Amino acid sequence: MAQQVQAGTLECRGGPDTGFIVGSVTNLNCVLHVDSAPDSRYIAAIQNFDVFIGDTDVALNWKVMAEVPWLAPDGLAGTYTHAEDAGINVLGGGANGPITLSPPTRPNDGSPPPANIESLELRPMDR
Repeated sequence: MAQQVQAGTLECRGGPDTGFIVGSVTNLNCVLHVDSAPDSRYIAAIQNFDVFIGDTDVALNWKVMAEVPWLAPDGLAGTYTHAEDAGINVLGGGANGPITLSPPTRPNDGSPPPANIESLELRPMDR
């Protein structure tokens, strides 16, 4: 695989007004932020994400790493899975080329570790 560079950041949020839990699938609203480009909006479907059932807010963030520093419109759409020997919540995939979603480095502030996500599907939000 070619060297990857940061192509943006993906912020996913859910709660009583923006996300919902249906069975074993959690759907979150996500926004891809890319320098010098309009934000792109996605829905993230995360399988078996019951760690947050009962909580009111879910917040997940990733650095988006790709072979180029920009993505085409809806270029983040696709299925992402956890690779063996990857760090917690490091996901790879995408429908338009190899993309890696990597959690940003967090300071050791004593907060609990994030839930382990094995896979997610990103779909462009209807416009």
